Amino acid sequence: MKSFLAIIVFVALCLQTAQAFPIHFNNKQQTTKHQQQKTMCFSSKGDDSSEEKDFEVQTWNPLRLAVLKLGMTEPAWTSSFNYQKKKGVFSCAYCGNELFDSESKYDSGSGWPSFWRSKQEGAIGYKMEFGNRLECRCNKCGGHLGHVFLDGPKQTDVPSSLLQTSPASDPRSQRENGRLPRFCVNGASLRLKEEVQEQ
Repeated sequence: MKSFLAIIVFVALCLQTAQAFPIHFNNKQQTTKHQQQKTMCFSSKGDDSSEEKDFEVQTWNPLRLAVLKLGMTEPAWTSSFNYQKKKGVFSCAYCGNELFDSESKYDSGSGWPSFWRSKQEGAIGYKMEFGNRLECRCNKCGGHLGHVFLDGPKQTDVPSSLLQTSPASDPRSQRENGRLPRFCVNGASLRLKEEVQEQ
C-alpha cells in the first residue's frame, strides 16, 4: 500500500513539474525554456475553468500532497491535531492561506480535526460531490481539505460573539435553530501557526 501511494505521489509531482517546465520545439533545434513556476489551480467557484495564481508552495511532503492535490483521505485518528489544544490559526499546508482558528475547533468524535466555522469570508471553496457530499477546498490553491456536514454543534453550544461574526459563506442549515456546519478536515492539509503567549 505504501509503494502504491508513493507511485501516485510521484506521478502527481511529475505532472506538476511538466507543467512548470514545458519543452518547446522549433524547426532548428529542441530547446527547453525555463519559465517562472506558477501553480495551476482549479476554480472552486463552481465552473471548470483553470486560472493561474502565484504563491509559494510550502510543502513537498508526500502525504500532504496526496491529500491536498489528489483528494485522498488520511486514516481516522492519525492526525495530531485531534489531540492538541494549542491556540492559533490553521492554514493550508500547501499555500499558507488562513482557513480556521483554534476558537472554532471542537471534538466531533469523527477521527478528523473538526471546526464549526471558517476563519474569514471566502477562505474556503465548496464543490458538491456524488452522493451529495460537500467537499471543502482551499480557495487560494484549490487544495482538498475534507468535507462539510450539517451536523456540527448547536448554536447555543458556541460563544455568541463568534457565532455572530461567522462568515456568511459558511454552509448553513435551513432550519431556524439548525446545527452549525462541521468542517471535517484532514490534518495533513493543515499547518498550525501558534499564538504567541504574552508574559
